[in-house]
Amino acid sequence: MVKSLLDEATAGRQEKLVMAGAANLVLTEDDFSGNLFPVLEAIEEQVTLLRLFGEMRAGDVDVVASIGRENESFGLAQTSVLASRYTASGGEIARLGVLGPTRMDYSSNMAAVRAVARYLSGLLGEH
Repeated sequence: MVKSLLDEATAGRQEKLVMAGAANLVLTEDDFSGNLFPVLEAIEEQVTLLRLFGEMRAGDVDVVASIGRENESFGLAQTSVLASRYTASGGEIARLGVLGPTRMDYSSNMAAVRAVARYLSGLLGEH
C-alpha cells in the first residue's frame, strides 16, 4: 500500500473522492443485514473506496460492476459498486459510481451511471 501511495505521489496524480447520498443507504433496513458499519466506515475512510475504484478497470465497457463477495477484501461483501469512466478537465480519466446493496436495481443504476458519465465527459470536454 505504501508503494502504491508513493507511486501516485510521484506521478503527480491527485485522487479525490466526492460523495453524495450516503443517507440513502439506510432507507431499507433489510439491505445490509443489520450491519451497515463496514459500509459507512469505508465511505468515511475513502482510501478503501479509492482502492476499489482503482481495481475496477472498465476497459472498453461503459459500466463495470463489482458485486458482493468481489468486494469482501474491502470489507464490503454486502455491497455492489457500479462504476464508469468519464473525461475530466485536461483530458484526464476520472470515475464515478454508485454504491448500494447487492439487491439494487442494476439496470436502472447502470443506465444512470452511464448517462451521468457521458454528460460529464461532454460538459467537461467543452472547457
